Amino acid sequence: MKRFYAWTSLCCLAVTSPLTFAKEIQGMSFSHQDWEVYCSNTGTCRAAGYQDDYLQSMPATILLTRKAGAKQTVQGTFALSSFDQALDNKKLNNLNFFINNQDYGRVRINISEQLLTGALNRKQLNALLQQTRKKANIVFKNAYYTWQVSDAGMTASLLKMDDFQQRMGTVGALVNPGTADESKVLAAQPKLVVNKVKTAAKPYLTLQPNSRQYQNLHKLLMAARPTQSDVAEFCEGIYDGEGAKPQAIELYKLTNNKVIATTLCWRGAYNEGYGAWVMNQSLTGKASFVTESASGFAAGEISSAQKGRGIGDCWKMSEWIWQGQAFVQTVDRWSGMCKGFAGGAWDLDLIEAVVK
Repeated sequence: MKRFYAWTSLCCLAVTSPLTFAKEIQGMSFSHQDWEVYCSNTGTCRAAGYQDDYLQSMPATILLTRKAGAKQTVQGTFALSSFDQALDNKKLNNLNFFINNQDYGRVRINISEQLLTGALNRKQLNALLQQTRKKANIVFKNAYYTWQVSDAGMTASLLKMDDFQQRMGTVGALVNPGTADESKVLAAQPKLVVNKVKTAAKPYLTLQPNSRQYQNLHKLLMAARPTQSDVAEFCEGIYDGEGAKPQAIELYKLTNNKVIATTLCWRGAYNEGYGAWVMNQSLTGKASFVTESASGFAAGEISSAQKGRGIGDCWKMSEWIWQGQAFVQTVDRWSGMCKGFAGGAWDLDLIEAVVK
């Protein structure tokens, strides 16, 4: 996901591994058609469904959230908006929730800058969950407005949620419930706790590409690229009319005789990404690669915010915190598909942490 300006569907592949409740949980993401699911290091899963591409003028989304562990219920929230017309607040009363043309009653809405949000009650949520293996016509409507959430991809996404939380074949499974109890389902884990060590906010040294020291350091940084990266494309620099050119390297002091080296690696129509490496203050030895998509660095914190391309802005956000020995990733978040919600509709986390 290096270059968001060349947009492709995020998280179209599941990143899963066998898990047991005794092991550290690795986050998982998956998307199929109009639904996606993100499960974090705490074991909490969030599945979101959206309108299909033919209904982009009336963005609609439902978020289903379930914590890991036995006897955990599903919570359902929704967001509705309008992409090309202003909603008339006087016409937003008496909005009801329908499944397959059956009315399941009024939904309470909160109105904020043309965004309608609310929660499904238990009756409405149960009606939706009863359709996890069937076709479902999911609609919010009144006499003036209609929003429809696609069911395409819902079964696959909720099946991934069940699989991640080890509920397959149990009485609590959402898609294929069985008779097994939930004694062996994935147990919830606490959020990662990271103690932040503050460092310098400004660089102490800037090296230009024409210097010998730069050239020696640049070789060390490029040698530390991730194994899956293409040598020709990794941190290639900025196009200047003739070709991609490496950019200046800035060095910031950390702690424990470590420094962070940063350089502008790439730039596109919507985003740019800086590379970040940790190494000895002597600028010798092996460098430790952190990211190639940083947006900024200051006082022991690397941040990244990359805009997705589509109808309405959506964002991929990351954060790494210096804890004295290394940078630890504390945020890995996606705001949801680019489906007409400015800034994205949700916070879908792979990593949840508390920074102290």
